[in-house]
Amino acid sequence: MKIIVVGAGKVGYSVAQRLVQDEHDVYIIEKSAERIRNLENSLDVSLVQGNGSSLQLLKEIGMDDVGMLIAVTDSDEVNMLACSVAKIGGIPRTIARVRDNDYLREENRELQEQLGVDLFINPEMVSAQEIVQVLQTPAALDVEDFASGAVRLMEFKMHEDVPYINQRLRDIQFPEGVIIVGILRNGEMIIPHGESRLLNMDKVFFLGAKDAILKIAEEFHEEAMMEQTKRILLIGAGLIGRNLAVLLDRAGYMVKVIEKDMERCELLASMVENAMVINGDGTDMNLLEAEEISDCDAIICLTDDDKLNLLVALLGKHLGVPKTIVRVGRPEYIVLMEQVGIDIVFSPRLLTSGEILRMVRRGENVVSISTFEGSKAEAVEVVLSPVSPLVGCALKDLKLPGKALVGAVVRDGSTIVPTGNTVLFANDHIVFFTLPNHVNKLLTYLKPV
Repeated sequence: MKIIVVGAGKVGYSVAQRLVQDEHDVYIIEKSAERIRNLENSLDVSLVQGNGSSLQLLKEIGMDDVGMLIAVTDSDEVNMLACSVAKIGGIPRTIARVRDNDYLREENRELQEQLGVDLFINPEMVSAQEIVQVLQTPAALDVEDFASGAVRLMEFKMHEDVPYINQRLRDIQFPEGVIIVGILRNGEMIIPHGESRLLNMDKVFFLGAKDAILKIAEEFHEEAMMEQTKRILLIGAGLIGRNLAVLLDRAGYMVKVIEKDMERCELLASMVENAMVINGDGTDMNLLEAEEISDCDAIICLTDDDKLNLLVALLGKHLGVPKTIVRVGRPEYIVLMEQVGIDIVFSPRLLTSGEILRMVRRGENVVSISTFEGSKAEAVEVVLSPVSPLVGCALKDLKLPGKALVGAVVRDGSTIVPTGNTVLFANDHIVFFTLPNHVNKLLTYLKPV
């Protein structure tokens, strides 16, 4: 597909990089000559210097065969205008990055439709929602639901107390309705088989019926399941911090926020009802001890400084905080931070590009696509149409391209963990787990002949 990306900042670069990996024909429009020069030797894309909201410029690129425009500049207004102009010019699908929540309110739904934007994406809200979901399942590093909640995928870190440690998968009796679909070891994603073993510090991806997955969670952290995470300390009240504080406050969590900037403190204080907002330095050991940080269930570091976030999280660990969550601007730091003991590291840039990619890839029968561990693996949910080449086939007879695994089948509301003899029927919801560079081949394989 020919896709235009407006804006070559960090998000624009990540989005374009992922689209190139999926073999799309990508055009990047960027005003800054310096950014254009920086991209010339790093991405296999067509670069155009100019205004992405210019109809004339879009016409020069050629809009007849463009399937989508993605506007991710630093300006909400430019992004929305670029999408509106693209729709006027005949581009069928548009995505706009919008950070101001006022544009996204339900009462503005009619305005959103008139603007011609098919998807509004707020990176800071996406990040905040992701964190809330993880906090709601204390033992898990990541959680995703499929098939309207019938299927859940949860990521856990192996430790010596887990009964599955050092065993072959074929020898383990998991709860009925559960399968392991991926193992992340030393930064490499493994699609497992019966001889695969679970080692200490592995990150393991379990997929299956929701109730069965919750039984697995109890094996990893019984105390966490019995005593839910409730006391949260946030470091930083930027856009992510404010969105997260509001969500946690509404959900009934006990929230403290430490922020150096008084103006940000005052703004956040006006947005929450019960959360405590403290004007101070999150690296101040005396302040952290005075605020009894050791009594918190989790510390979440959200400043724009990666090194500061790491330092504060390690201070939190030193003072006894059970769970540390850190935001990074540079995705290459994720593995390093995890190696020094940070529990969860996330990149708003990667989360945003993953959300955008979901819409790009979503076809007639593709329900959702989720990415994990900085795009090291992906889960794809599809609905089999009556003319799908998979209908009537047993899984053992399928020759799935690349490394792909069928993790779950949902049929008439029931979740099936499949075996080689499982036969697929029309209208089945299938959840595949695969590597990113195999997704396109998988989607092509699933298309009717």
